[in-house]
Order: sequence, then structure tokens, then C-alpha cells
Amino acid sequence: MRVAVLYTGGKDSHYAILKALDQGHDVVCLITAVAKRKDSYMFHTVNIRWSLLHGEAMGIPQHLVEVSGEKEREVEELAQHMEGLVRECRLEGLVTGAVASVYQKSRVDKVAKRLGLIHMAPLWGYDQENLLREEAENMRFLITAATAMGLGPQHLGRIVTPDMAEEIIALSRRYGFSPVGEGGEFETFVVESPLMALDVVSGEIHWHTGGWGYYEIKEAKIKERRRPKI
Repeated sequence: MRVAVLYTGGKDSHYAILKALDQGHDVVCLITAVAKRKDSYMFHTVNIRWSLLHGEAMGIPQHLVEVSGEKEREVEELAQHMEGLVRECRLEGLVTGAVASVYQKSRVDKVAKRLGLIHMAPLWGYDQENLLREEAENMRFLITAATAMGLGPQHLGRIVTPDMAEEIIALSRRYGFSPVGEGGEFETFVVESPLMALDVVSGEIHWHTGGWGYYEIKEAKIKERRRPKI
């Protein structure tokens, strides 16, 4: 099936690409929503434009879609922008990294139905602790935002290793947040996977007295992979 991926550059949307490819689908393009408001209900905002490096590194065409970031209106705007892409890319399906958010999945379900697409959410219903473990085993990703009690500035900009995944799981049990950050408790940015590799050269931590913060990527580049000697 020819599919587009609703893509943020975070761990869940990237892992959804890996799952879709494993299932034999043809990922023909990425669609990245850029919200004008930072408090968007639907879409990631932190470092979102850096996800363009992912599309370039993977060799997958990527389309930026600007939306207002206003609740419900932003979903309608996404649907309107996608109408042309469905025809242009001859799409049959739309893939997302939704895990447990009924709010997000139900709205993408409606968008997909309106556009005549099948919504595929390969991570939906996954045990969240095991999903984080899998993602940490198969990819390298930074924590780029933290809003949940238990997460602090010491977590921002760090690579989530398998050991750190266990730390996050322990904190999620203690403080009651989603271990995959499904409710926006934390956000991530993938720097390496079987499909691509990046170097984050520099970044800056912004931490607020209200107990939340984000890691702003200042410079990043595609990492050249070494080819094995023949």
C-alpha cells in the first residue's frame, strides 16, 4: 500500500515508519504539521522543522503543512492541505505513531475517512513500557521537552539508552505519567535508526520555574555512514 506518514521527527512517528516498512508498505512521503501556536492539541512543536533533516537523510519527500494550532481548526486545516497530496502522491493510507491518545487517533480517523485513506496506527494499543524499551533498543533519540513531574532539566538533550528507558519507566510509575509521553509529558527527536543517522552539534536547554522546559536544537547535520570495505 502507498502510504504517507504523519511525521514529527519523534520516536513514535519514526518507529511507525519502521513498522510500516516491515509490513511491506511503500512509504512515499512524510507530512509534517507546523503549528503556529506552541500549545497545539494535536501536533508537536519543539524542533519540528529539524525533522526536515530526517526526510532528506531517508530520501523520502517531506511536505510541511502550516496549521493554526487552534483546537479542532488545526485538524480541518490538515485535511484541507492533504487533499492535493492524496492525488499528487497517489496515497492509499496514512500512518501515525498514535499509541493511546483517543483524542488524536479519532481525529486522524476522520481525516483519513474524508480523504478516502486507511488510517494505520501500528503502535496503537501497545504496552507503553515495552514500547519504550523497544524504541530504545532500535533507535537513538533525544528528550527535547519535559513537562511531567519527575522529569527535569537533567533529562533534556540526553539520549534515551535502554538504561535511561528503565529510569523513565520507574519515574512514570512513581509520578503517574505515560512512559512513552503520549500525553505530551515529554517529547523526543530521533538521531539514529536503521534508516538514517544525524549529529546534533549544539543545543540549548530552556527551563522554566513552573517545572517544565525544552531542548532547542541549534545545529544538526546528517551523519555520513561508513560503508563497509569490500
